[in-house]
Amino acid sequence: MKMKQSIYILLVSIFVVISSCEKDGDFLTTTGGGVVTLQGSTEDIVLNYDAADDLALTIYWTDNGEISLSNPGVLAPENAIANTIQLAANADFSNAVEQRAEDGIFQHQYTHYELNAQLSRLGMEGGVSYPLYIRIRSEIGNNMPPAYSNVITMSVTPYLIDMSVGYILDSAMGETGRTLYSATSNGIYEGFLGVTAWYNWYLREGEGSVWGNDGVDGTAFMASKETSHWNFWFPGQAGSYYTILNTTAREWSALHIPTLTVAGDVNGEMTFDRTANRWSYAFNNTATGTINVTISGTGKQYNLTTGTDDAAATDTPIGFSGTPEKLTFGNNATPITVPVSGTGSVTLILDLSNPQQWLLTVTEGSSTPIEIPPLLYLSGVDDGTSGSWTFDNYLRLFNEDALGYGGGCNVNSLWGYKFYNEKDNWSDAYGMAEGGTALAGSLLFGGGVNITAPQAGLYLIEMYKKALTYKLTPISSVSYSGLDDDWTLHTMTPTETVGVYSAQVTIAGPSPWGFQIILNENWDLKFGGSNGELILYGGNLTNDASLSAGTYTLTVDVCKQIITLK
Repeated sequence: MKMKQSIYILLVSIFVVISSCEKDGDFLTTTGGGVVTLQGSTEDIVLNYDAADDLALTIYWTDNGEISLSNPGVLAPENAIANTIQLAANADFSNAVEQRAEDGIFQHQYTHYELNAQLSRLGMEGGVSYPLYIRIRSEIGNNMPPAYSNVITMSVTPYLIDMSVGYILDSAMGETGRTLYSATSNGIYEGFLGVTAWYNWYLREGEGSVWGNDGVDGTAFMASKETSHWNFWFPGQAGSYYTILNTTAREWSALHIPTLTVAGDVNGEMTFDRTANRWSYAFNNTATGTINVTISGTGKQYNLTTGTDDAAATDTPIGFSGTPEKLTFGNNATPITVPVSGTGSVTLILDLSNPQQWLLTVTEGSSTPIEIPPLLYLSGVDDGTSGSWTFDNYLRLFNEDALGYGGGCNVNSLWGYKFYNEKDNWSDAYGMAEGGTALAGSLLFGGGVNITAPQAGLYLIEMYKKALTYKLTPISSVSYSGLDDDWTLHTMTPTETVGVYSAQVTIAGPSPWGFQIILNENWDLKFGGSNGELILYGGNLTNDASLSAGTYTLTVDVCKQIITLK
């Protein structure tokens, strides 16, 4: 955008000079950059959700990107012509939707998904046929009237877009299976999310817009769908958050719920299962029928005003009301009558996983969250160095939802290796499934052969228990970025110990955004973490938070996944 503005300024300056000339022959004229001819199929198009990624329409136009000036001593800027695609539901192009064409590109291909999103912006309803008008607007500068191409028209039938659901994406914009809900499809999405500390995320709307944190300002809780945006990030407290994203106000908020108390016929503190996104309380029931309970607590409200500062977060009373099948959430709790069919050991469960319907039920038996092991062991991965199969090498849990484990490893294996859930437990092992290679493949729990080892060297290893997959990436370099709020890459020096790197760093004080450890100069391969532990793809490190100005030694061990700054 800055380049385009500079071009406009240059051209405006040229024409200012023109207007100031008084003698014949002083005028500077342009040639080229004429009206373009637009072409494309005019056949009827019926869009299909199941073919969202398939090609639906291609349009192309003549090249008008070059202009010439009458004075050869004055240089014309490249790509001075700005072309904009206009789509409209009527022939006069009132209320048209626009899409800026890339400089030097004179065609555009629409998938079913992209074209459907544009039609939705025009107010076209799913399942109804509409006329669609398309043209190209060409502009040289703000002070010059635009030129328009010919118009092509066709009949289009969009499919229905559900704008009531906002899809939670991870930091790599991958699907998580979690959602927020907008009951009136007004762009305000709400719901409960169970997250880890500093969890990074985006939200995708039904028509394809992806929202993240404003990448220009960088202030927490500011929302933007511009390509310059960053991921959103939660505060440094793991747990349950009532989350609201307001796309109209371009901001979001997070109400942290550290505890919930059940009172009435049952009394006690509930336990939160972050992975399942539900609260539970086990008790002994003496008679079938119903129980009357209230569920309440005190939350910590984070928003645009407080940022992620724990001290600034405001205490907020919270509670649930309504019926077990139709709960509401607010600042007050009212008694809820819950059916109980069993006696003996039962569990009261508050299920918040579906933002469209929160449920309160009593199930038989005692239900407690399953503890997820924090480490995954690799035995046999270094027997060429250690001389035996040990449990000295491990990966650290970084994604509880996918049960993803990752970290560095100095691989030197003679016979291949396997992944193990528990130290010294040879039974719970993951072996390689058919078709696996040294760098990637599928796994079998309790079966398979030894995983083929790659050439000896330092590797980033990722393993996903739910998907039963593994991936290895050779590590060629380790860098840090963000210390002293300097976000350039600084290459660290390898030490005599494989996987350990160090650097001397001089800082004026803590970085306001923390810092990262980057592998292979690839911003997609990063370590974050906390409390001296490196977490693959984790939130930014804050080891510098309490440091005063000075020079320090930064040490990173990608194999043990630890970091020090002394």
